[in-house]
Amino acid sequence: MTSLLIKNGHVVDPANHIDSAMDILVEDGKIAQVGQGIAAKADEVIDAAGLTVTPGLIDLQVHMREPGREDKETIETASKAAVAGGITSVVAMPNTRPVADNQAVIEFVLKRSREVGLINVYPSGSISKSQTGLTLAEINELKNAGAIAVTDDGVDVQDENLLRRALQYTKTCDILLMSHCEISSLTGEGVMHEGWVSTQLGLPGTPAAAEDLAVRKNIILAEMCGARLHLLHNSTIGAVEAIREAKRKGRKNITAEVSVQHFSLTDEECLGYNTNAKMYPPLRSREHVAAIIEGIKDDTFDAFTTDHAPHIEPEKLQPFQDATFGSTGLETSFAVMNTYLVKAGHIPFSKGISKMTAEPARILRIDKGTLSVGADADIAIFDTNKEWTVNAYRDSFSKGKNCVFDGKKLTGKAVCTIVAGRVKFRDGKIVAAA
Repeated sequence: MTSLLIKNGHVVDPANHIDSAMDILVEDGKIAQVGQGIAAKADEVIDAAGLTVTPGLIDLQVHMREPGREDKETIETASKAAVAGGITSVVAMPNTRPVADNQAVIEFVLKRSREVGLINVYPSGSISKSQTGLTLAEINELKNAGAIAVTDDGVDVQDENLLRRALQYTKTCDILLMSHCEISSLTGEGVMHEGWVSTQLGLPGTPAAAEDLAVRKNIILAEMCGARLHLLHNSTIGAVEAIREAKRKGRKNITAEVSVQHFSLTDEECLGYNTNAKMYPPLRSREHVAAIIEGIKDDTFDAFTTDHAPHIEPEKLQPFQDATFGSTGLETSFAVMNTYLVKAGHIPFSKGISKMTAEPARILRIDKGTLSVGADADIAIFDTNKEWTVNAYRDSFSKGKNCVFDGKKLTGKAVCTIVAGRVKFRDGKIVAAA
């Protein structure tokens, strides 16, 4: 039995309402004791003086690209980027090649993640076969193979009756349905938020209504079916209002997230035709960002995610209209939350950590995101005052260098990440695998 003692750190564990100086004793991969002045001998001691200790972060939306697009990312490189950001658990999106619409792909992702041995990877399966929105995938088969959720990821199910049947099946199978909300006929050829900036750039825009209507559609059908619905990467005033209204009605089966870029950046990042700022949902105008922040403050949103979307360089080095959508984010998400929400005075640190640990665990129904005695010892240690400038090309472990925060100054950085009681990342270096 191996043991690890983390001493002198400031422990923030929202699941247990802990926010004070404490020590943590880990034995055989589990949390054995949390308290002040733990005197037990351990195989390894980490002095966390001046640092903040939290449960390992959980990201509900990560594109790992493997199998099929290992040129963009692999389970190994994404896992390395995750631990470098203090993230110990991720949900892998199903838009691989082939699509994760069958048992074989789900089992491959699980097997490969165990071989890499860095983080906990929870694969999701697709709602429809090949993510075409035409025919339902075998949802119960996906669950039995190990899928934590089903989602068509960046594609909304446009056929309302198919979406209804999917929600009925997920209700029966008791599996989470995660929905990207978009009315594609309104999106049209849009490549960024429709507004003053798109007009200045002469680019076709996507109206906020494309998301607003789809969020309401998904909520109405989930209410009808009683299924567990998680709304992915919300970004508009209308989405905030619809989700807030559903929660005020007591709809506990409906949860929602916001990707960190959508509370921190506006569509002005697209000026100069910056393709790293091209993503979907698009970065919105200031009034939408302000509404998102209010939704965070009043707990309309349950969780924060990265929507980590790595791409090869040639796909971004194109005219804005032709470039691919997406930005990387595993190594910057904590710092973005800390910089744009906590340091900016919008929310307390404990609330931000809750939306990256305890709340995602609750949504997924997994025994993670806590430092409770007996829980898996997935732990992150942060320097919350560390100022650094993002340099994705020089420093990122991800294969994708298309980070919208590249060149920006952030505050807060992971200095040590522990998974199942073993140090996986320390002081900028990957320490160990399985």
